[in-house]
Amino acid sequence: MRNFHFEGELVLAIGQQGQDVSVEAAPGLIWGYGVGVGVDLTRQDLQDEAKMTQRLWCTSKGLDFSAPAGALVPASKVGYIQRKTITLFVNGEQKQDSELRKMIWSPAEIISYLSAFHRLEPGDIIFSGTPAGVGPLKVGDMCEVTVDGLPPCRFRVTDPRPASSP
Repeated sequence: MRNFHFEGELVLAIGQQGQDVSVEAAPGLIWGYGVGVGVDLTRQDLQDEAKMTQRLWCTSKGLDFSAPAGALVPASKVGYIQRKTITLFVNGEQKQDSELRKMIWSPAEIISYLSAFHRLEPGDIIFSGTPAGVGPLKVGDMCEVTVDGLPPCRFRVTDPRPASSP
């Protein structure tokens, strides 16, 4: 694993179909929030190479086991999500901490924008993007992401390569 980075993100769970949805109508499509968090793990070396060659970043994302998320909680039990804080810890040390209202795009804006290009369906999961403070992870690191009032997402980084056979 080279240059593998954490990105704590709010996870949106879609509960109703929608296409070309207005920002005002978008909250009605949200069934719930995935733990309120997920972790979009990024191969920073691949992303940097893609930036330099003006290629898409998709090769640096969506790697096997690279999007852990916690339990989904119905939006009706969460309250106004943008008043919550997202915090990420690596080995018990706080690495990210931000109020969700400070994110560049609100959940409603994200849904509205995406629905202009893709029909959203019940069961779709959307990662929100991350606040400042992304950084490296290595094998053995313990990562925990929380959002106020939601169950945390916890995982230990393991080497994705199979162990050598004797």
